[in-house]
Parts: sequence; structure tokens; C-alpha cells
Amino acid sequence: MKITQDDIEQCQTVLHIELDEEDIDPYLNKAYKKVVSRVNIPGFRKGKAPRSIIEQYFGKESLINEELDSMLPELTSKAISQQELDIVGMPSISLEKMDPISFSATVPLTPSIDLGDYSSIRVKRKNTRITKKVIDERIEQLRTSVAAWEPADRKIQTGDMVSANIVGVHNDDEVINEPDGVYLVSEEIERPFPGFANKLIGLESDKPSTFELDIPKDFNDEKLAGNTISFNVTVKDIKERILPEVTDEFAQSLGAEYEDLDSLKSEIRKSLKSEAEAEAIRDFRENIISELIDTATIELPPLLVQLESEHMVNEQERMVQQANMVLDDYLQSIGTTREQLTEESKTEAVNRLNRSFILSKLADVEEIEISNEEIETRIEELFADSEENLPNASQTIEMKDYLERSMKMEKTIERLEQIAEGKNIPVKDGEDKDESSS
Repeated sequence: MKITQDDIEQCQTVLHIELDEEDIDPYLNKAYKKVVSRVNIPGFRKGKAPRSIIEQYFGKESLINEELDSMLPELTSKAISQQELDIVGMPSISLEKMDPISFSATVPLTPSIDLGDYSSIRVKRKNTRITKKVIDERIEQLRTSVAAWEPADRKIQTGDMVSANIVGVHNDDEVINEPDGVYLVSEEIERPFPGFANKLIGLESDKPSTFELDIPKDFNDEKLAGNTISFNVTVKDIKERILPEVTDEFAQSLGAEYEDLDSLKSEIRKSLKSEAEAEAIRDFRENIISELIDTATIELPPLLVQLESEHMVNEQERMVQQANMVLDDYLQSIGTTREQLTEESKTEAVNRLNRSFILSKLADVEEIEISNEEIETRIEELFADSEENLPNASQTIEMKDYLERSMKMEKTIERLEQIAEGKNIPVKDGEDKDESSS
């Protein structure tokens, strides 16, 4: 095998590989065994023709093609090992010629990362104080959720529930026909069209009405976007929401655990406090990670970004197919294109890779490690309340690998939290173990 390597640029390189007979022979032998077992050669029993005859009969190149898909990646891997390259993704292989067999492999290498002065990162946690206003807002949400709908003998107002027959026409084409359609009159709701609910305000029951509605230019139906629809609407009935009074009886109606209004407010305060603290932790972590990424300098291999982007698009397509849809149809329904999806995926791929590599670099610099004892303890905790037995050896190895990665990432973020709050205490391998044994 002859290998020449291009200069490293943007954290990737290209290997040019030319194979000799010694490299190819094992794969020719594999191909021979496959072919000889399924063909009939005159003068030989099936499966007994020697390799030289098979090569003459089918040609060496034809046999090589049988194993090309496995041969090129395997020999690329061998070449990467010989060149002692630290790769971070699948190489991109391109066959150049068959005689002699020559191919190139673009290889993504470990990104170049400078964390910068990350020890100077400082971020404050969000205040989680719960005010009376927030509690009152949650009570209003509860009132709305249990409100009754009662007929209203008046014109339509915001917040009403309306039943109506509607017909919409554009350029003599009927674009909507909904008898007995039910609509909530709210600016936040855009069914069946943006702005439709506002047009209902002021209408009365059993009085046919007509109006025109301008459809926004960014509407997801290109045929209607930027055009005008003419509506004929007959309102059948109007209902208004009747909210319960905020009393002890209201609190008791929400559950036996609430003795009175004060106990309801107390539970709401506890719930809101828990939600606020969880949100504060999420926000704090996202902010310090963003600060770390902004402080760092990283160069990603373009091939790695491409591979991650393609993976994300493929995942999106797989999820859409599971919903029995075609990706292009789905993209049209949300007002975007495959090209836009690809560009968005590239941006997201860069963000994901930056986050992953920079946090991994921080773990290395801070010498953060996870001991076997910590992993074993976590496994025992996971199965402590489970009726399932501990996984077998092979599953345990996979689980340990996953847990080691996730626990290391968790400890790295905890270290970053310490730094961001000015608690610059070194986290070293074995520190927890030493403290617990003292």
C-alpha cells in the first residue's frame, strides 16, 4: 500500500492510497468464495472451480467489485492507523482508478480548540422569588380551565366560542366550506386563517354576513398567500366563558387535597417555586455553556459538519416518514424548502459540534474523570426500584460506556458552574473518592 498525505487544512486531510497485490489478494479470495458457490463453470462441479478459472471467466475487476464496499473502508482504516491520524468521523472515500486500484480518503481530524480565559466566566443565577401576581395568574389559568360555556344573547366578543357556517372564495374557487364550524374568538388562534377570528367580532346569530380577509404573504399555502378571500358567514350560536368565583368552594372543587383557598395558594406557590428553580438551573447552565463557547476558539473539519448536517436531515426525514408523510410535502406545509432545511441543519450542526467538543476539551483540561465505583453505584441506583434484573455483561459494557460519557458531561458542567460562581476549586481525578474514604 502506497500512501501520500496532503497538508492538513481546516482540521482535515486527504490520503491518496494505491493498493498492491498483497493488499487486494485477501479480498479477491473472499470474492472468489462467494462467486464460486453460486455459478456453474463447464468442466467443474459447482463450487469446485479454482480461483484462477473464476478470474479468467469473470475478470479480476469483476471479483474486486464484489468486495469493494468493504475493502475500501477497511484499507482506509489501516492507512489512517499507519499515518497515526486522530480522526473524529467517517472518512469520505472516492475511487479514482481500478488498475492499479487507487482511491482518496478525506479524513476529518480532531478540531483545534483554544478554551481562552474560561476561568473568568461569571454568570448570575436567575431570581426564583414567587410574587402574588404570579400566583394570581396561575389561579386565573385554573379558573379558565374549569369555566363553563353558556349561551350569550349578544354580538360576538373576544373570548367567545362561536358555531357558524362559513364559505370562503378566492378567484371563484371555493377554498373553504365548513358547516357547523366551531371557532374560539382569539387573536392567538389562526384557524382557519390568520385574522379570521377578529372578523367575527360584532357579528350576530342567524344574520348572514360577508367580509373580505387579506391573507399574509408568508401564509403556508402559496396559492392563497398575499391574496384576498371573500367570506359568507352565518353565525348559529354564541357562547361566553363563565369563570367561577375565587372562593374556598372553588379551591375545594379542584381536589380533595385543598381544604380552602389558602391551601390552594400554598400548593401553587410550592409548584411555581419548583418550576422556577428548575427553569433557573436550565437557564443558568445554558448561559454558562454559551459563555464558554463564546470564550473559546474552535476550528471544525468541514467534512464533519457536512456529516452531522446530513445525519440531522436524515433524522428529520425518518420522523416525517413515521408520520406517514413525504419530507417535501411536510416542508411545504410549514413554509420551507429542502434547501432551507439543509442550511438550517448546517448551522445547527456547527452549534452541536462546538458544544460537544468544547465541553469535552474542558473536561480534559480540568482532568475530570469518572471512576468505576461511581458508574457501578449509578447502575445500582437505576435498578434499585426495578423488577428487572441487572443487564448481562455485553449490555453492561454498553451501559457503562454511556453512563461514563453522560456522568462525565454532568460533572464537567458542574465544574463550569463552580467557575461561573467564583468557586474556583480544582476538580481532579479521584478527589471525591479520597474525601469519602477519609
